Amino acid sequence: MYFKQTNKTAIRSQHMIADALLSLMKRKHFNQISITEICEEAAIGRKTFYRNFELKEDVIDFQLEILCDEFGRVISGHSPEEQQYLYFAFAKNHVEYFITMYQNGLLPTLQKKFSVFLPDTMPIWSEDEVEQEYRCRYIVAGIEAIMQVWIERDFQENIKTVVDLAHKAQEKQIPINTSI
Repeated sequence: MYFKQTNKTAIRSQHMIADALLSLMKRKHFNQISITEICEEAAIGRKTFYRNFELKEDVIDFQLEILCDEFGRVISGHSPEEQQYLYFAFAKNHVEYFITMYQNGLLPTLQKKFSVFLPDTMPIWSEDEVEQEYRCRYIVAGIEAIMQVWIERDFQENIKTVVDLAHKAQEKQIPINTSI
């Protein structure tokens, strides 16, 4: 858990800690980074770290919360089709972050955060809450899988191509044989 701060100095410390962790993750795997190293990289004391975060994983949550807030502002007022394009454009604008998360085995953490956030942006397909939840999760998982492939391919394809591939994947669903 991280502590939501209102004091400008504390907020600045949180950002310094988050930047330090991200910088370290570019040179060293997340699992091998200690809180002491984060503090040294951020040029802060351990007390400052623990006033803001309990664990280094909380720093990741803090970063993801900032990303989700930013993404929410980006997609606000746009149709689901536009939001999908904006999601991939957002990732492209934060390519270094997405790659660093992927290289550190933290893409599932990022995807889990967006999985909670993205369904709220989806249209209502069904009045049945269970059907709606399954459909939203299915689409979010597909988008996340496409994002992973795009990262693995070093963002070679342009955004429009990736969105078109996502739409094709959603159109070509395999019918389920219920007679088994």
